[in-house]
Amino acid sequence: MVSATLEVNLSALRANYRLLRDTHAKKNVAAVVKANAYGLGVEEVSKTLWSEGCREFFVATLEEGVQLRGVLPEAVIGVFSGIFAGEEKEFSAHRLTPVLNDLGMVERFAQGAGFGIQDSGIIHIDTGMTRLGLSTSELTEITSRILNPESRILLLSHLACANAPQHPKNAEQLLRFREALALFPNARASLANSAGIFLSPEFHFDVARPGCALYGISPHDGTSPMAHVATLSAPILQIRTLDRDETVGYGATASLKKGARLAIAGLGYADGYFRKLSNLGVAYVAGHKVPVVGRVSMDMIALDVSALPELPEGVRAEFINAQHTVDDVAREAGTIGYEIFTRIGRRVQRVYSQ
Repeated sequence: MVSATLEVNLSALRANYRLLRDTHAKKNVAAVVKANAYGLGVEEVSKTLWSEGCREFFVATLEEGVQLRGVLPEAVIGVFSGIFAGEEKEFSAHRLTPVLNDLGMVERFAQGAGFGIQDSGIIHIDTGMTRLGLSTSELTEITSRILNPESRILLLSHLACANAPQHPKNAEQLLRFREALALFPNARASLANSAGIFLSPEFHFDVARPGCALYGISPHDGTSPMAHVATLSAPILQIRTLDRDETVGYGATASLKKGARLAIAGLGYADGYFRKLSNLGVAYVAGHKVPVVGRVSMDMIALDVSALPELPEGVRAEFINAQHTVDDVAREAGTIGYEIFTRIGRRVQRVYSQ
């Protein structure tokens, strides 16, 4: 295989879903599959999770919801960005449920043809993320003017610091969420994200919404309980031995001595590998850890394989694997695993193993 690939282990994905479900107090876990299932491929990922018994899914946008409906005809699909004027027919036609983030959305959804907010509404409460969601005063207005407080809706909020279990923000948000729930005694509730599932059961409520942990990204600081899901590899395009002292790559930022051996891998920043990893990143070649040397270019990365034995034809370089996880790459790049996966470009072929 000559292209860079992201190999997704569907058995590991299943194992992660089961772990999250079994850890949840009510054994009820939805799946967040926005951004093409965090870059891993929404069709294969969603079908696999459906086969494991997942029935509720969340995406970011209307367009993602329409795509997912074509994959899972019977799933419950929530759309985080909500519903905007003129989108009512699309939501109705594809049986999508918007997450209602402000009063205007609540009113449009309540009045929209073909909708029954009493039965299927999702209301987003801002408990301290200070991003989207309704305030406590706006919730009070909803119950007095727009919506029967006895409605069977889903109240949703999002934890800001769940990856740090002792952070005081967690207790603050839990208290504010409980205050909001008191306004809707018949509502279902969802607060826990991936990291929230590993907090105490009082954070779990009726359904959790993991995303990153499904895909092998650590849900909290410290040792990850999640199985490795996705391996990023690239073909070695050429192996060369330097016949003189040389610099490597744009800007001549690295120097190697005569006799050094370089492997040129077919991956670059056009494929989502961070240019910031120039002279910082590592890869595994034939099971050996080797450094990135010189600047990452658009399509190629140079690796110093001087210490390795003779390499077989067709060997590949692995930039994310079980020994060097997406979280490791993220630390090297000064970011988070979410960004590493979602930056992986369209040229990288997604392949799936069971």
